[in-house]
Amino acid sequence: MNSFVSPFLADVMLGLMYLVTAVALGVTAYSVWHGMRTRRKGDDIINGVPAGKIGWCVAIGLVVCLVLTFLLGSSKPVMTNGILYTDALWLRLTDMFIYTSILLILGCFVSAIVSRFRS
Repeated sequence: MNSFVSPFLADVMLGLMYLVTAVALGVTAYSVWHGMRTRRKGDDIINGVPAGKIGWCVAIGLVVCLVLTFLLGSSKPVMTNGILYTDALWLRLTDMFIYTSILLILGCFVSAIVSRFRS
């Protein structure tokens, strides 16, 4: 592919990414609103498992994990492809998403192993 077409495609791809992100946020907001509106009190315990409490613990745990990884993230400037990035907010947000992703993947592995060997 030649370099003359690349900037045009980059703008199109960025526009599509913004559109998909906006649609995903809209669907998520609608799903939460619809779930809260149609939820009944007896739906919290399913087959003896407190699903409501587990859901709240997971949501709160994710928020706590995001906040902690943001606070622990580095704001040290980074040199990438000859460009020095110094914006502390974006550096911390990048670290936050990387560390949170790693922790969530490790959590999935641990929960899969625990559930596999549980009677």
